Amino acid sequence: MFTLIAHRGYSDEAPENTLAAFDLALERGYRHFELDAQLTSDGAPVVIHDDDLDRTTDGHGRLRAHTLEAVRALSANAGRAEYASEHVPTLDELLERYTGRARLHLELKSAEQELPAIVVDACKVRDWAVPTETDDVPGLTMTSFHVEQLYRSRRLLPNIPHGWLLTRITEADLDLTTQLGLAELCPRADTLTPDAVAEATRRGVRVRAWGVRNEDDLLQAARAGAWGTTVNWPDRARDALTAAGIEVAR
Repeated sequence: MFTLIAHRGYSDEAPENTLAAFDLALERGYRHFELDAQLTSDGAPVVIHDDDLDRTTDGHGRLRAHTLEAVRALSANAGRAEYASEHVPTLDELLERYTGRARLHLELKSAEQELPAIVVDACKVRDWAVPTETDDVPGLTMTSFHVEQLYRSRRLLPNIPHGWLLTRITEADLDLTTQLGLAELCPRADTLTPDAVAEATRRGVRVRAWGVRNEDDLLQAARAGAWGTTVNWPDRARDALTAAGIEVAR
């Protein structure tokens, strides 16, 4: 079974990291979401990928230079007129909306030292900090490219799965992953090989992919033995996997 994770929601058809994108993913039957958390200037966690506002909102400049009130006043329609009413969600807003309905693959996007504790507190308040298996729905998996953020987060949530986002799986990274007690390694899809996945699995580490640009990347990840991947276009991915004889988890 291969799991499709709606990357920043169903971001191929709705503006990324908006409630519209996550609602659309649920509507289409995809209950695994990937999302990004960062902080405003007044320390509020919001759901946005970039460290500046220009690409996905009608605002300008660095996110960290703006208050929550200023960020909430922006449209996050990414230039799509039909989504003009969409805004940058607060993490609390998203956690409340999808309680009991989804598995969140929540990326600690920035390297700010205070980010993990603030995100963990929000998750605890909304009862998301409940131990589950890695692929259970509902549930929570914390991820980051910053291994020090995973260390900080895991100290606060030792029973929640944590996944390290990186380019490829190396022996040294596997060693560090097991030392830190991380549940997942998340390499870029086009770097995955069956041998790398087999070695991670032997060590008790689950592999899921990111960076799927096309169907070739998707099939490479699935055939290598990854348990799933983030993808912007889950319907097309499901069709491609089904055509290749690979069963898709729903």
